[in-house]
Amino acid sequence: MQVPLKKPEWLRTPRLPVGDRASGVLRSIAEHRLNTVCTSAACPNKGACFAEGTATFMILGAVCTRSCGFCNVGQGRPVPPDPGEPRRVGPDARVARPACRRPQTR
Repeated sequence: MQVPLKKPEWLRTPRLPVGDRASGVLRSIAEHRLNTVCTSAACPNKGACFAEGTATFMILGAVCTRSCGFCNVGQGRPVPPDPGEPRRVGPDARVARPACRRPQTR
């Protein structure tokens, strides 16, 4: 029987940071029933992102069709799209601080 390896100390996050931004992100994710890579993949850095007011949305459900060996996101055959998802993701995407910005062209 193989014993699972423990995460190194530098990778552990004992709890999510608390604060207005992190609380707001968590509240919004729960209120709008949003799927995020942060929560689905059990990301160890989600607290830092939430504290900055960011999250990475998963659209078209919480199932991924890829089989990345390092990822915790549920894998398999996706369910049919939820027609209400754009109305739930839209408001949060509009007010979220983009983590990556497109360079301005002249």
